[in-house]
Amino acid sequence: MNTYAAAARAFPSLLKTGLAEMVSYRVELVIWALTATMPLLMMFIWDRVAATGPVGGYDQNAFAGYFAGTLIVRQLTTAWVVWDLNEQIRTGSISPALLKPLGPLWLSAAENLAAVPFRMLVLVPIITCICLWRPELALGLAWADVPAAAAALALGWMVYFFIQVCFGALCFYTEQSGGIYMGFYGLFTLFSGYLFPLDLMPAGILSVVQWLPFRAIIQTPVSIITGQLHGAAVLAPMAHQLAWAVICAALARWSWRHGIRRYEAYGA
Repeated sequence: MNTYAAAARAFPSLLKTGLAEMVSYRVELVIWALTATMPLLMMFIWDRVAATGPVGGYDQNAFAGYFAGTLIVRQLTTAWVVWDLNEQIRTGSISPALLKPLGPLWLSAAENLAAVPFRMLVLVPIITCICLWRPELALGLAWADVPAAAAALALGWMVYFFIQVCFGALCFYTEQSGGIYMGFYGLFTLFSGYLFPLDLMPAGILSVVQWLPFRAIIQTPVSIITGQLHGAAVLAPMAHQLAWAVICAALARWSWRHGIRRYEAYGA
């Protein structure tokens, strides 16, 4: 508990450090943000598919609203700690960070969160253009559901961040876990709602997918932001998010601690 108390006290300073780094590498951050704009491509694809009529209850405006929400959620729940850990563990540059009172994961979390304001700057003009293209577009988020939307975004980010820590920690054993993570990323794009609304999937597949962690990252926050879920209906999906956040946090802690022991045994 002392570690968490110290982290809580130090986290504002870590956020300032992360913010300063984002300012220093703002062009690189914009490039990273633009690589997560796949929902724009999918918006145009599904817009053409729905040109002759609704698909699974989604017309052109509904698809535009869904993928506008997906773009927002993807930008605000993304993380890149897996790539940082692969670089730091492989080169041994993580060694000095391990000697500090707070581990390197706290700084990684602060750096990822500090990027959110810059990602918002990228989002605003894109969402504005979408609204000009589809004036009828309305995300449908009620003011009463704004706290739930914010909590769903936070939980989605936590699930994704801790999953990346788990894959990053594999680098202690494999020297390079990026390829393994990309296998997960392929499943993520298919089963998270990133490429299409999950309710367009066959019922048999959806009955399995709905228990996996993928929808906790994208589909659940999107459903709240677009007004598909509101009021008491958000409780069950958010409970699913919370459960996976706890599970992934526990797995991340276990994999990190065991990986560090192996790293200490063999050196950098």
